[in-house]
Amino acid sequence: MKLIVSDASPLIVIAKTGLVPVLNGMVEEVIIPETVYAECTLDLALPGAKAVRAAVEAGQIQAQPDVARSGADPDEGLTGLDAGELAAIHLALALQCPVLMDERLGRQVARRRGLTVIGSAGLLLGAKQRGLVPTVAPILDQWRQSGYFLSEAVIKAVLERAGEA
Repeated sequence: MKLIVSDASPLIVIAKTGLVPVLNGMVEEVIIPETVYAECTLDLALPGAKAVRAAVEAGQIQAQPDVARSGADPDEGLTGLDAGELAAIHLALALQCPVLMDERLGRQVARRRGLTVIGSAGLLLGAKQRGLVPTVAPILDQWRQSGYFLSEAVIKAVLERAGEA
């Protein structure tokens, strides 16, 4: 994949578990809107914040200004999304590229707007298929132990597709 715009949640879990190089192995260019960068790095004491900042400073992730919502882009269906999800969706629409997002409502809105949506677990599965990680189960366990929510159905499906069930 050439380009992807990321929301905060998947980026934070990827960064705090040291998987930014894996993300870069899957995608040539990872872009985040300024709002997402601010969400990720507002409190550098939070897990993942320093890793996200370091990845941006190292050029592994590109932070770009938020794009203004166009008049042709109505606010319908956007209630309940946070500022980072909105900014990621608007930037992905402007760049005509997929969005990396895990929150259910954000994923639904992005799909309704014609975007391809990739989740962190799906990205991890792709990384295994490309030989960038040997197994996904320990990483999924690490994510869950760190407080990242992934449903049992998602975990089961990913492990089955990875041949680890």
